[in-house]
Amino acid sequence: MASPGLAPPAAGREILLDLLVARLRERPWLSFALLAASTGLLYWWTDTRPVALDAFVPLANAFLHGQLHVSDPMPWIEHVDRAGGGWYVPYPPMPAVTVLPFVALFGPSFDQGIASALVGGLNVALLWTLLGKIGVAPLPQRALTAAFALGSVHWWAAGVGTSWLFAGVNGVFYALLALWLALDRRRPILAGVLLGLAAASRLPVGLAFPLYLALYAGVQVRPRLALPDRAGIRAAALFLLGLAIPAALVALYNMARFGSPFDFGYEKIPGVLDEPWYRDGILSLSYLPRHIHTIFFRGFDFVDGVFPWFRPNWVGLALTFSTPIYFWLIRASRSETFVVFGWIAVLLALLPIVTHGNVGETQFGYRFSLDVAPILWLMLGYAFRQGISIPARAAILIGILVNAYGVYAILGLDFVSY
Repeated sequence: MASPGLAPPAAGREILLDLLVARLRERPWLSFALLAASTGLLYWWTDTRPVALDAFVPLANAFLHGQLHVSDPMPWIEHVDRAGGGWYVPYPPMPAVTVLPFVALFGPSFDQGIASALVGGLNVALLWTLLGKIGVAPLPQRALTAAFALGSVHWWAAGVGTSWLFAGVNGVFYALLALWLALDRRRPILAGVLLGLAAASRLPVGLAFPLYLALYAGVQVRPRLALPDRAGIRAAALFLLGLAIPAALVALYNMARFGSPFDFGYEKIPGVLDEPWYRDGILSLSYLPRHIHTIFFRGFDFVDGVFPWFRPNWVGLALTFSTPIYFWLIRASRSETFVVFGWIAVLLALLPIVTHGNVGETQFGYRFSLDVAPILWLMLGYAFRQGISIPARAAILIGILVNAYGVYAILGLDFVSY
């Protein structure tokens, strides 16, 4: 029997938990910091080996030395030979700018994986914040945040942190920051710059601009379509002005390297067009079926007699299995401006993705989904604003278990098909 005046241990724990929750509600910045730090630590722990396939740390080091090219050879990653010596990195440059302060502080041996984990942790905290901003109740807010952090390709991308994966994580970061401003129609120029920085990480992200325009213009779709007023048109124009700033800088970057504002050098990679997946060029409608298969139907390889039997394949894993909560997107209300224009933005951003010859390998999940992830997860927030059903919770749990298994099978057991 408990002593008089003393709370039972269980009751004491509940009191402490209530106090902790109350303190966190009073200090949202503390919740943000704890969530970012804890998930960032988990992502770093996912694969603590230094990232070998890194292009952005060498490129950041080149920027610090006033160069647009890398002087030392990078045989481990795709590159473009430079006529005057050295090599160009054929990817949009923003991830290199993101790691530049770390390279300046710690030198060219800085591990890109640390930056990937840090940015990934910030992404989780930002999504949690944005879900609260659109009025998602606490339970679905926590569930969706956990699903994004652990039940989607974001875990694999942020934890492994190779150049292709870090570019996706970096794009998510700047897109979430842009949405943070756009949802309140604040600072349209800055929001445009941020979306431009996201596109300077992963080009397809920039095609989502119609959603941001609709938010800043104040377009309403209920009870009937309401067009923007003069203030809304001005805000949308300022957003486009901001978007044009990083677009112009990237164009100048390409001009300085290849003489064209639109040439990133991808087709100049030695032998790239000889790869079988680029048989019809870099982009072609003929590649659409392979993306549809990877997005919806690609499963594990079953290996009879070899534990644990279900072997991941570097081609990827369908969202059907890795993130089944996406099926609940059909519940997102079509009377919400964000949802209507969100679908328009997603479809536009997917156009260059699903017509690209490479489906994203090597990967676990479908890494290109990161390009539209900020929009999709907020649309799920609108679908679950008041609560979340038992089947949806089960789908989230399945996604977390599948992603945990994939991470363990590949990184822990080296159990993966090539």
